[in-house]
Amino acid sequence: MNIRPFAFTLVSIVVLGGLGYSGWLYFAQLEHQTCRACSRPIHDHSRTVASINGKPGYYCCPTCALTEHKQAGKPVQITQATDYLGGAALVPSESYIVRNSDVNPCTRHEAALTPDKHPMHPHFDRCSPSMLAFREMKTAQAFVAEHGGQVLRFTELAAQFQR
Repeated sequence: MNIRPFAFTLVSIVVLGGLGYSGWLYFAQLEHQTCRACSRPIHDHSRTVASINGKPGYYCCPTCALTEHKQAGKPVQITQATDYLGGAALVPSESYIVRNSDVNPCTRHEAALTPDKHPMHPHFDRCSPSMLAFREMKTAQAFVAEHGGQVLRFTELAAQFQR
């Protein structure tokens, strides 16, 4: 028995396995950095985790997670929101949402251009209206005083989307 072909085969298997594992890690990590619904980057202060059929998904904002119900036709349960000002994970049932303020971390800041170089005006943006989560009602109200919008308990808002 010649040991060289065996060693070459063994080394090849180990290298290919390592490359496969590295690729899997890369794409698994990418899933946590890209919104499942709109493919935009996930922001640290609006990250939302929701479950569809028991499988967790990562979203850039509560709007994307809540509208997934209409898109997928399946019930969506938000399991974690992120405090917009503090960045801490929140239990959705204990949090407040500011909807439709002038702050939306998901929207593009530069206007897309038509072929003749005129700005396009969006008719629909999946991440609008903005929804930002807050731990405390008084913090959400102070944010609304500065940026507009309305404060709702998270559970009240989520119920509107599950119809």
